[in-house]
Formats: sequence, structure tokens, C-alpha cells
Amino acid sequence: MKQRITEVLPETTLDATGTKIIDLDLTDPVSMLLFEYKNTRGSNTNAAHIASCLTKVELIDGADVLFSLTGKQLHALGYFDLGKTPYTFLTNAVGVMEILALQYHFGRSLWDTQLALDPKRFRNPQIKVTFSLTANDASASAHTLRILGYVFDEKAISPMGFLMTKELKAYDAGSEGSYEYTDLPTDHVMRKLLVQGYYADYQPWQVANEIRISEENDKKIPVDSKVSALMKAMNTLYPKWHEMLYAVLTSGGADFYWTPNFDVIVSGLSETAGAVLSVEGQPLTSPKKLYSSSSGNAVLEVMGYNPHGVVPVLFGDQDDPADWYDVTKLGSLKMRIKSGSAGTNGDIAIITQQMRKV
Repeated sequence: MKQRITEVLPETTLDATGTKIIDLDLTDPVSMLLFEYKNTRGSNTNAAHIASCLTKVELIDGADVLFSLTGKQLHALGYFDLGKTPYTFLTNAVGVMEILALQYHFGRSLWDTQLALDPKRFRNPQIKVTFSLTANDASASAHTLRILGYVFDEKAISPMGFLMTKELKAYDAGSEGSYEYTDLPTDHVMRKLLVQGYYADYQPWQVANEIRISEENDKKIPVDSKVSALMKAMNTLYPKWHEMLYAVLTSGGADFYWTPNFDVIVSGLSETAGAVLSVEGQPLTSPKKLYSSSSGNAVLEVMGYNPHGVVPVLFGDQDDPADWYDVTKLGSLKMRIKSGSAGTNGDIAIITQQMRKV
């Protein structure tokens, strides 16, 4: 076959907490790594999104970090890279598994022949996954991880590089209207930035309110925008996020942490005849409380935008490396983020995606 799918890590039961290190023992170019994570519920009470159980996912080569993201950021990245929702199954039903299929693409799409990871160019590439069983449910009983590599086989390619995506900075948002300044990297061409603004019951623009990028001490200002305006523009380029939620509901309600965090819609059917489903209020941020007039289970679809409060800043035609933001000749590149009304309660992260040539 021209390509193959290989098991980098067989499905493995993880400890309650810790870091799993897996040698990437491959010699052929890798187009994608797929992380299949399952977490078995022990209660009906949600503490956080299942992606919170993966606190960090990395690929390293000694001290060289090839990618590094939180579980939530990796979950969102797959959507912003391909424009499709990674498989996501959420539930609060005891004994049922929540499931994520997180994708890290080294190229612009699956089987990109120009951009892929060539393991032979590195001495000892290793995957590191840091985890916590009970981050989503204090009574969760077990969790497993499986990693698949989507690898070029009989099809010989010579990739010019790969996409390197990292969390550059994470910090607590300052008081409303305050500014945070960050030096952006200028060592590689930049394809996109992701800005994550999250606080429970708030939308991303209420956490990170404005974004500004400055070249050479304000000689040029290539980006200067309200985050709310940027969200509306970017959300016309991406389809709605869709995920399944199997919910155990009562008249007293239960909080749910779904993935999208803007223009959220929840629809579906109860398994209890005559039951009326309702929500505590609008807009539907994360978490929100869902109710049922009669206790029972419901099969729901959650739709919306901006997974985990992430907003993209795209540089050029995302399919054309020649059109991306060449920052390598700049001496200074700074980003300024203005805090919104969520103020000191919110969390902000800056994620960079660069083309690393080899």
C-alpha cells in the first residue's frame, strides 16, 4: 500500500495520574498522529470537559519540542486545521465511556506530501502525554489511551518540513481593559495563531477582548481587531462544530461542559415519553445546566463555534506555504491582548503554528 495506519501505542489502561512516554519508533514519514482517549464515568456529575483529562500532549526530541499542546488545544486544533469536528462523544451516564479522537496533522491535510514529519531526521522522538483520570468526573473509574500513526509506506516522499504547533504562553487575564504583551517567535514562517480565552459561563471575546500584532515597534500593524469581530469573520469560514451528548437528566438539572463556546445550540430527544427538555438560560456557554421535566436519558446534538474558547488568526491562503506570514526577517514581533469583562477570572493562551523546514 502507498500508505498505512500503524499502532504506535496499543490501547493502554493509564494510571490515575502521571505522564506516559512513548518512543516514536517509525522510519517512514508521518502525516498524522491520532490519540484515542476513553474515560469511563463513575457519576452523573461533571467537573470539566473530558479533554481536561489530558493536561499536556507533546512530541519531543530531547530538549527539542516538536509540538506541545493541552488536550483542549489539540482538540480544537484538529477542527481549525481541517474544518471538521474530531470525533467527540460526551456523556454523564455511569459506566459509559466518554471518547475523544484527537488529531495532530503534520501537514495541511491528511497525506500531504510536502509537509510531514520525517522521524529519520531526529535522534529520539518521543510522545509525552500527561493525564488525570478524575479531571472530568471525580468518580471516574478508568481511562485508556491508544495512539495511531498515519504513515507513508510504498509512496516515497521528501517533505520540505512539517507544521509545528505549540502553546507559546498561558496566563491569567488581567483586570478589564488591561493589556498583556507577548513576543512572538520569528524563527519560522507562521501559518496561524490561535488565541484561547476561556472562563466558565463566558464567551471568548469576554475574556480576550482585543488582539493586536505589531512589527518593528509599531512600524506595521498587520492585525488590530476586536475579538468579537474576528470571531464573526472566522466563523463564516468554518462549519459548525457538531458533537453527540448522551445525557442523564433530572428536573433538578445537571451541568454539562460541551466543546463549542459561541452560538451554541443543543437539540435532541428524550428517551422518556412526554419529557420536556430545557436549559437554564442564554447564551449557551460552557458549562450550562440542562433539565428534564421527567428524569431520564436524552440523546442530544451540540452545535456551535469556537471550541474550548479558541479563536483563529489565519495568515494567508492556508493551503499555500508561499502565502503564509514570513516573520523570519523581522527583528521584533509583538502581540498585545486586551482583557475583557471576565477580567482576572479568565484564562488566556496563545498558540503558534509554524512551518518548520528541514
